Amino acid sequence: MENYIYPTREDDYVRCYFYLFLPVKVKNKLKFVPTGFCYLKESDEYEFFVHTKGGIKIGKGDEELPACYNSLIMRVYEFMKLQHQDPIFISTDDIYKHYLVGEVKLKYVTKPKMSNEEAKQILKQYKDNSKNKLPSDDITLRDYLEVVKIVYEANGLKVDKDLKELYKSYADGRDCGMIDLPLDDKEAFKIWRNSKAHCGGHPFEIIRGGFITYGVYLYPPREGRYTIIANDFIEEYINAVKEFLRRKIPFRAPDLIDVLKYLTGELIVKVNDYSDSPKHLFILYSEVENKRKIKWEEIREVNYRRRAK
Repeated sequence: MENYIYPTREDDYVRCYFYLFLPVKVKNKLKFVPTGFCYLKESDEYEFFVHTKGGIKIGKGDEELPACYNSLIMRVYEFMKLQHQDPIFISTDDIYKHYLVGEVKLKYVTKPKMSNEEAKQILKQYKDNSKNKLPSDDITLRDYLEVVKIVYEANGLKVDKDLKELYKSYADGRDCGMIDLPLDDKEAFKIWRNSKAHCGGHPFEIIRGGFITYGVYLYPPREGRYTIIANDFIEEYINAVKEFLRRKIPFRAPDLIDVLKYLTGELIVKVNDYSDSPKHLFILYSEVENKRKIKWEEIREVNYRRRAK
């Protein structure tokens, strides 16, 4: 393959070739799947990949490739030679859309969960609430856990335990020793925040996430305001935000606008790839209801070397 094409990218570590195409038949029509490969210089291996779907590594001394992989690579190789000899123009319309990355507003994927009017009202309340500040960032563990309890209440969780047990029921659990602190000692909580809160655990993940997802985070006051982070748990987050606003609790919500866009369907999300926000949102092409609204990435076929005369 490398005799026919120029590298798309090369540095001290890799030499990569984007994009080559695999021809496939879809409903009796010819479509193309973008593929590519990289030479990994340090390990002396090649990595062949199918766009959006992952790949395989091939190194010297490896066992023979399974027939399916060998067939796939050979089909790409044979079409590459045809393109080198007698090229045809391949546009986005020719590419099988399950193997292409795009962007679309979420409202074209699923029905919005909030009206634009409600989102505007929440944002106005948030801006008004930003004038509120705590008299000091020096709080006790009890002060912090009381605000944590409000988040649980806002989400309809049972709050019939004492503050520490309540936290243990719903939080991540890796608390870096926070839960062992005395409830009413400001100095102890301050020292812990400054020295042990960043031990590698998740003491402020007050609603735990899943195996690969992150839950709701609530950070102690900084410059007079708590900070709440949404991550993947959007509904739990917005319930807490609404309750904080109702009680006029001083807080920051740095990703509130993105969350409101998500809930109203105005957020631009990726298709066939992970979106930037929420962190683990992955939307397949088949899930997009109005596919005409997708804006696809630009695909530029690999550059071919000149044919020998």
